[in-house]
Amino acid sequence: MPERALQVITGGSQHHSRNATEESILEAARAALREEPYERITIDGIAKRAFVSRTAVYFYFPNKRAVIDRLIQLAFSDMYAAAAPYLDGEGDARRDIHRALAQTVAAVNEHSAVLLLAARISGQMDRLPAEWEPYIMRLRNAAARRIRRDQQAGLAPADIPAGTSSRALLAMVEGQIVREVVIGGGDAQESVRVLAELWWRAVYSKPISG
Repeated sequence: MPERALQVITGGSQHHSRNATEESILEAARAALREEPYERITIDGIAKRAFVSRTAVYFYFPNKRAVIDRLIQLAFSDMYAAAAPYLDGEGDARRDIHRALAQTVAAVNEHSAVLLLAARISGQMDRLPAEWEPYIMRLRNAAARRIRRDQQAGLAPADIPAGTSSRALLAMVEGQIVREVVIGGGDAQESVRVLAELWWRAVYSKPISG
């Protein structure tokens, strides 16, 4: 993969700068995914949409799947940035959760065609492709760190390990957003309200004694 590719590194990620040619290839692939099945998309088709040669596409990507993998990387990066008010925040947890989820739903909608394809590929393989695992783990680990910080500060009960809460809650958020918003076309604002309240109650409400 060219050095300009997005790299995932321990504890974070960084985007190498993308020039106009690479950007046009990625945008062409996004547009193709919105308009036709993945199986019908070709390197030739992406090149035509991007107004570049096949050679230019192959300079950046060895095959069609590599283009899709890059789009998935970018989608997860945008989702992490959207969730940053909670993941990296230190303010009021309830407010941070709501803001982070609202921004995450917007990011998911923007990348919906790519993420639906990612879910389909994962389903066909019965597991998440290994090259995507770092993006999921980055979200899980960041959520666990926020929960753990708030537990240590006495803002959240510590009876459930932060990592366990992070995995369960992110699975809940993913399922709700994909089923109800992306596929079902449901009310995004209502989904954000419900998910934010469920997250806050699960992590921050005190267990009932006795």
